[in-house]
Amino acid sequence: MKFRNANKQRGFTLIELMIVVVVISILAAVAVPSYRSYVQRGDRAGAMAALLQYANWMQQQYTVNNSYQPGGAALTLPAMPASANPKYAFTISASTASTFTLQAAPVKNDKCGTFLLDNTGTRTTKNGAAPAASTADCWAGR
Repeated sequence: MKFRNANKQRGFTLIELMIVVVVISILAAVAVPSYRSYVQRGDRAGAMAALLQYANWMQQQYTVNNSYQPGGAALTLPAMPASANPKYAFTISASTASTFTLQAAPVKNDKCGTFLLDNTGTRTTKNGAAPAASTADCWAGR
């Protein structure tokens, strides 16, 4: 009859456990910022799509009224489907009878700042501080 070693312990040593914790923390340190960047890019794409929808609505109003300010009153943007946590605030920042400028200002700080779109289709960004990203980079959705 063979007797197994009754004193043999099973499990992990503290060193092995600490190595696993270090590896997981390194992976998390790399993955979390990458994920946040991915989410912000998606939010920017949503803001740009909404701006284009609003610009289309403004063009429709111009077609109907022959002015972006029918009766001299400034237009107000229609409500978009509401989300529980809006990322951008949309407004008409400038409007005359023949021109308009729409803006999407981020609720939280964003490297691209505020997106602007005018009646000629010119896409720009405005950042209160020194711009951290170029207009082309932000509108390209990178």
